[in-house]
Order: sequence, then structure tokens, then C-alpha cells
Amino acid sequence: MKSLLLILLSAGVVVAVPAAMGGYPYYMGVAVYAVVLALFGLSVNLTVGYLGYISFGHAAFFGLGAYASAMLTSYLGMNYWLTLLLAPLPGALLGVLVGFASLRVGGAYFAIATLTAAEILHILVNNLMDLTRGPLGIRVPRPKIEFLANLGIDFYQYYLGIGLLVLLLVVAGLRRLLASPIGRSWAVIKESAPLAESIGIATLRSRVLNIALSGAIAGLAGALFVPRTLVVTPELFSSGLSATGLLIAILGGKATLIGSILGGVVFAALPEALRFIEEYRMAIFALLLLLVVRIQPNGLAGLMSFRRRARAPEVATATTSSDLMFKPGEAMEVKGLSKQFGGLKAVSAVSLRFEPGETVGLIGPNGAGKTTSLSLISGFLAPSAGEVSFGGKSVSGLAPHRLARLGLVRTFQHTAICGRLSVFDNVLAAVPNTETVFTAIRGGQGYREREARRRGLAQAYLSQVGLSERAADEAGSLPYGDQKLLSIAVALAAQPKVLLLDEPAAGLNHTEARALASLLKSLRERGLTIVIVDHNLKMIMEISDRIYVLNRGESLADGSPQEVRNNPAVIEAYLGTVWNKEGVVHA
Repeated sequence: MKSLLLILLSAGVVVAVPAAMGGYPYYMGVAVYAVVLALFGLSVNLTVGYLGYISFGHAAFFGLGAYASAMLTSYLGMNYWLTLLLAPLPGALLGVLVGFASLRVGGAYFAIATLTAAEILHILVNNLMDLTRGPLGIRVPRPKIEFLANLGIDFYQYYLGIGLLVLLLVVAGLRRLLASPIGRSWAVIKESAPLAESIGIATLRSRVLNIALSGAIAGLAGALFVPRTLVVTPELFSSGLSATGLLIAILGGKATLIGSILGGVVFAALPEALRFIEEYRMAIFALLLLLVVRIQPNGLAGLMSFRRRARAPEVATATTSSDLMFKPGEAMEVKGLSKQFGGLKAVSAVSLRFEPGETVGLIGPNGAGKTTSLSLISGFLAPSAGEVSFGGKSVSGLAPHRLARLGLVRTFQHTAICGRLSVFDNVLAAVPNTETVFTAIRGGQGYREREARRRGLAQAYLSQVGLSERAADEAGSLPYGDQKLLSIAVALAAQPKVLLLDEPAAGLNHTEARALASLLKSLRERGLTIVIVDHNLKMIMEISDRIYVLNRGESLADGSPQEVRNNPAVIEAYLGTVWNKEGVVHA
């Protein structure tokens, strides 16, 4: 019923707005420009707001779309309105190329890469006279729709109507996509790329997908802009247009859909409204922008009253206890693992073995190489020598997200959560999924059932760690102990076979540490293999089946908790001659 009302409301807007503005071509032209800028702002916001990557050259995508539409219309005789379906493709392709070329070396290079792409395209279209006519541009005839013209509908009326329809379709598609597992993966990547990798999100592919979609939308905006000017020139690749898109995203409100629309309207209408002071209008416009950004850092969308606190999640699908049973894992073996940083040997020829369903402690003094070993095993560091095998197959050199999908999931020494997301959304983002852009946007009964199951699992994992009552709270507002539990719930939602915990008890008081120990025992009873690094020796001795001891990057000892406790070498290097009865070593 809600979807039907939205469809009817959207149809009413598409019809009513152009009809109401009939006879005022100037104002309809401004409205069309607002639609184009809103689309362009959405494309920039998709990357800047939802992924966290700044773009200094988004005009590259806009200009490509405009030139693609103009060439298809003028050179090949294609109906302009059909070119709206093809014009986004060059922008999407450029997004893939720029994404792969820049994001492998770091996010800062993306801003430089987009700026460079825009400048290169600007130079090319200026100099390829035979193809683009250089500075003269490509002229495009006004694309009429004879059927509508015969009905007495003005060109700008149906042009505006089609523009509004395109904008509403893009907003509806993005709204579904951002609420899907794909959108949730972007939110995690924005907050913490290592966390995203650790729970099985292919960060590079996800980021490139985001940029490709952003480029496609910008290309669509460029194509839609063509009938307003009827000539496509190299100025469409200018840095000024890129700056306009970035300012629309910031002024309207980053990571908001309505913000891009508001920003587009302001950038289209306000300069026109200030024409009566022609000489100073751009300076006054810039001053007003600065004031808005200074007074309202969250943008114009921050003023909207409908932005409300998240409600507790409604779970439509019951999750049985079998859903929380962990699949029997395979044995994991580490042979001769070494890591050297320049002249420093952080880990040297370490060999470990983890049997299915057991809890293994990894202890040692600070600087012993424990966290480095976990990073080597989980793929976050490449080993200088040695091999990691899982289920009899070598997994050395695999990316962390691939290891996570095989069932090897880790947490981090410093709690890694998405502080601005709700507790529930943190866990939900980690639940494995197989959705594509098409299935997420299309929706349907099958998608809703899969989403309900994912939400049910997320709620069950929250219950497992005792955080159900905090599901709707912002994760960053949780006490430190609860944040530690949340990080474990996130890791569990990735459905591990082997869980690597890096100092989960660090900073916890006695009561919290006891609760953590009980949780880890229950997870082992459910079939989960656990490898835990921690300095809380009382907890390690209590929950571990076996313990490995590292010292100065080398294996010192291994055995049962009793054997390790009484090992003279361990006592000398780590425990000391008098071991604290509380089992806590401050090394």
C-alpha cells in the first residue's frame, strides 16, 4: 500500500509540476536545470557521502554523458530520448577505470585521478576537431516528441516531466540500493575498510561499483542537460562544474538523497533570483553558501524534521538454534611463518596448529609477535616466509575478505565498529549475502525473504552476546565493554569456522571479563574454533584447550594450560617467578 501511494504521488509530481508551469518557459528551464544539478549532486554524493571519497573531477563523467548523447544524436541519427539509456555507459566505464587505477594505491589518489581524467578529456575534446568540433562544440537539434506536441504540450513541459521522472526513478533505485546489503557494505567501508575486509566485504570491488554507478548517474545528468543548451562544448569538463557538484553534496547534506535535490534546487534557482544585482550576484551567492555550511554543517537536509532516531528492528523471520550452530571447521596449520620489516624480524619461523572445535590461546610479552601472527594468518599482512593452510589447502596470499568467506574471521586489538551506525546495523552488515545491484533494486518477494532471514540472524547474534536491548542505539555510544561484545557479534555474523580474537578482554573489568569467558565457552560448545590473544591469563587458562607462547617473534612453548603454567622457560620470559593469582600479566 505504501509503495502504491509513493508511485501515485510521484506520478502526480511528474504531471502536475510541468502542467502548473505551462506558459512560463523561463521558469521551466530553471526547473530543468535544477533537475540536472540534482542528478549530478546525487552522483557526487554517492561517492563523497556514502563512500567517503572526495572527487575533484566529477565533470569528467558529466561531460562524457553529454558528448555521448550529442554524438549519437547528431552523427548516428539516434532518437535523443533513446540516448538517455546509452549515455550513462561511458561514465560507468570511466568510473571502473579510475576506480581500479586509483583505489589500489589509496583513497587520496581518487580525487587526483578524477581531476586528471577531467583535464585530459577537456584537452581531447578541444583538439579532436574532426570528431568533436573542438571549442565550437557539437550542435544538437531540439528533440521533439511529435505525439505530445500534437496534443498541444509545450516542449519544456514534457522535457521537465521526463527530467522529473528520471530523477524520481534514480532516487527510488538509490534508496533501495542504500538500504540493501550493498549499501550497508559502503557504510562499513566508509567507517573502517579493514573491518569490512575482515567480515568478507571485497572493499576494492565494492568501491569500484560505487564509483561506476556514480559515473553512470553523472553521465545521465549530462545527457539530460543537452536539450537545454543544444550545443555540447568542452566547458562541460571544467573544474567549475566539478566544484559545483561537490558543493551541492556538501550544501544539501552528505549521505542524504533529499540533500542532493535541495542542493540542486538552490544552485539552479538562487543565482537566477539574484540577477537583479548582476555585478555582485555570484559573490553574494558564495557568501550565502559559506554561511549555510558554517551554521548548518550537516547541510540543508539536517534541517528536515523527518530525520529521526532509528527504531528497534522488527524481525519477521524466527531464527532457530540451528542457525547459530557453527559448521564443523577444518584444521588450520601454520608452518614456518615469518615476517620481516626491514631489519626487524617481527615473527620468525612460527608453527601453529588449530584443530576443529578447540579454543587455543596465544600468549606472550608485549612485542612477542602475537598480533602480527594474527595479521599474517588472516591475510592483513603478507608473510616473508612460511605457509598457512586451511582444510589441507594453502591459503597464503589470499585477501582478507576471501579468507573471511572461507570461514577465517578476526577481530582487532583496538575495537573496530561503525560508531555512527546502530548496533543492529553493525551486525546486519556482516551477515553474508549474494545480492547484486539488480536484485537489490528490483526487490520482490524473494529478496524480502532473504532480507528477513538476514535480519533474523543479526538479531540472533546480538542476543547471543547480550546486546538485544541496545539494538537501536548508536554503536559509538556503547560503553567500552559492550563495544567489545559488539565487535564479537559482528565477527560471528560473518559466520566463521575459525574466529581469531585479538585482545578481546583488554580494558574489561572483572565482571565483564567473566561474561566474555562464558560467551567464548558457549561458542566453543556450538562448534566454533577460537584462537585468542590476550594478557588476561586467568581467562586464557580457564577457557583454552591448548596454549602457544611466543617470545621475541619465536615459538617458546606450547601445551595444555597446566603444562604452560609450569614451563620454566615461560615463567622466566613471561609469567615471572611469582604468578599473580588473578592471572593478569602487565607486561
